[in-house]
Amino acid sequence: MSRHLDTTNRSRTGIRMISRERWSAEAYDDKFSYPTIKNFHFAERMHYGAVDSINNSVIPNEDFIRQDSSGRLFDFVMESYKAAKLNCIAASNSGIVDSESFVGKFDMVSSYSNPKVKHGRYLDGIFQFYNETHIPTRVGNTSITSYEGYVKHFFDFFFNFNDIINLSLTSWNTSNRSSILDTGLAFSIFDLPYDADSRKVNEIIRNPNFEYFRSLCLNYGFSISDNNPNILVYDLESPAGKTIRNSYSLFSLSNIFSERYINTYTLDNDIIYNKINIYYNKYAQKNSLIRQPMVKNCKTVSKYHQLIPVPLSQRPFSDEQEIWQYIKIRNREEGSPFSPQKLKEIYKKAKYFYKTLDKPSAISYTNDMFRDQLWNKNNGFHDLKAKIEGKANLQSQRRQGGGSMGRGGSSY
Repeated sequence: MSRHLDTTNRSRTGIRMISRERWSAEAYDDKFSYPTIKNFHFAERMHYGAVDSINNSVIPNEDFIRQDSSGRLFDFVMESYKAAKLNCIAASNSGIVDSESFVGKFDMVSSYSNPKVKHGRYLDGIFQFYNETHIPTRVGNTSITSYEGYVKHFFDFFFNFNDIINLSLTSWNTSNRSSILDTGLAFSIFDLPYDADSRKVNEIIRNPNFEYFRSLCLNYGFSISDNNPNILVYDLESPAGKTIRNSYSLFSLSNIFSERYINTYTLDNDIIYNKINIYYNKYAQKNSLIRQPMVKNCKTVSKYHQLIPVPLSQRPFSDEQEIWQYIKIRNREEGSPFSPQKLKEIYKKAKYFYKTLDKPSAISYTNDMFRDQLWNKNNGFHDLKAKIEGKANLQSQRRQGGGSMGRGGSSY
């Protein structure tokens, strides 16, 4: 593959599209005969390891993440990796593979990183912009005279500022901001930029050890990422990994998701309001006394407001208000698939669960109403499916009333 078709983020869109098409057609001699090579950027595999089999956004439970000298993975994935590495060492010692090649070394270069930490840094950027730019230039410092005012203006900012789509961990985790390396299932064995197609071909796919590498992955339960052959992803249903999974009492896909992952919707509100409180306190410390000019008896006078820091556990809303706010947040994040009337219906049912059961049940119900929208977004799974089948675009249908158009699903 010619180097001149390597692209960068600054390359024109047309050139990048041509490069992707050529990669798909020419990178592998016959990738369809290689069951280990899978495209994790296509349709139902886009969120592999980030959504469960019923479309809940999930992140690893770090209690089950293990670390060796070169990286971090889920416990059962780490055991498979170590077994594969021992095989590589034996093959290297016997001269089957080059000891200096990426196969002979089989070291992790990049691996699991905590998505909560990455999402936290993402939120830091949003709140720093809100505190340091949006409030002074759009709201005005004198308009923030209380904690409640700070919160109100923040949500006005979120709901009306088009550049901010993801707020909750759930939304961030299923966006292109997250990485398959956040799942605890994947690692890279070679440091390569995504757009370095020539190097991928020359240094990995055309490497004399590639056939051994492909066979190794098949026998130890790993898939090779089609567009990033330097990244390996554990196949959650690979027969090759069944014995190891069973030794951890992970007998099925549902076992894996229930025992090793956390549903992100259970974390969303705690994260959002904790971050609001942290940045309100930062703002209050910097702007502790607010002078607010006002006219009284035809004279300009000043009224002073003191911003007092709040405990990080404080909530600005009642439970019912927080449930309603969460419904609106999720609807905004998913591209507003539901009409105002439908949102009221969701809230009415969520409030029923809150009153008859508890708040977590109400949030769980809300998540159930939105989780399938993952596949219904513009140019998402259903639009792609319609395009392939030659059907009409589904975007206009999506916005009529309910928003639900049948379930996609991540391929496991």
